Amino acid sequence: MNLAGIDVNLVVALAALLQERSVTEAAKRVGISQPAMSHALARLRETLGDPLLVRVGRAMTLTPRAEALAPRAQAVVEELEALLAPLPSFDPKTSRRTLKLSATDYVQLVLLPTLEEIVSREAPGITLHVLPITDQLAAERLRDGEADVAIGRFDHEAPALDVRRVALFRDTFVGVARAGHPTARGRLDLSTYAELSHVLVSPRGTPGGIVDGALAQMGLARRVALTVPHFLVVPHVVASSDHVTTMLAHVAATFTALLPLTTFELPPELDLEPIGMTMMWHERTHEDPGARWLRGALVRAARPLAQARGARTPTDKKAREPQGPARPRAGLVTK
Repeated sequence: MNLAGIDVNLVVALAALLQERSVTEAAKRVGISQPAMSHALARLRETLGDPLLVRVGRAMTLTPRAEALAPRAQAVVEELEALLAPLPSFDPKTSRRTLKLSATDYVQLVLLPTLEEIVSREAPGITLHVLPITDQLAAERLRDGEADVAIGRFDHEAPALDVRRVALFRDTFVGVARAGHPTARGRLDLSTYAELSHVLVSPRGTPGGIVDGALAQMGLARRVALTVPHFLVVPHVVASSDHVTTMLAHVAATFTALLPLTTFELPPELDLEPIGMTMMWHERTHEDPGARWLRGALVRAARPLAQARGARTPTDKKAREPQGPARPRAGLVTK
């Protein structure tokens, strides 16, 4: 049978007729006239090759074929209603949804505390599942539904037509040393900076980084005394030694508030490009009200970071600063 030639309204009429066992009552149930329902019954009889409803005395009864079709017809109608139903409304105050954010460690450190304040105020019942950025392309994870939103540095990923992007904020590099360091303070000249004892973060364990590349272009090299795979340990090492490190300013601001650390200006000759953080999401979640709310919350959480560096954040018509005290909640999952 060619389904393209089937009128879906006949399925609705069939379910009503088999439930009500009356043309008149079925017409009332569907909301059409009695003659229209009679015409639908005639078409169904012709299509199915069965009378479906037969008169027995003053009542109508179902044929054996109709008896078998009744529960299946009703199930199909319910599936159609679910399929064609509008998107469910999203009320952040009462929602119990799980929303998935894929983000780098850096983004989690500088953005997640402010985001969680917003979530706690406005959507205390949702679960925020934070996933790491992996070697798999972020666009693929969004496409596969593994994440609702991804935030990171995606310069290596070619733009995809089905993935939307918006710039959130940028960050610049600063030097970090222990408070009272005998040399690292103020603005250093290039030779003094290179002669210091440096800590390098290398997630893959490979030598060299952005700073080393910039120095090499000028025929210089720095002394790397320690290489570690993760930046979270670096501030603690620097705070208890004469080592220095070069890191993004927002990370440095976080740790200088917690540890006896100070920042210093890098030599202008290094001319390190600021790092931009981008938010991406797949087209299939663009109109999803829950995912839309999360994106708006992320824009607001990123706004202080951008303003701290004099940059601009994207606007969101529905974004408002949260009001009132934050309430504790247990819906945050990280891995």
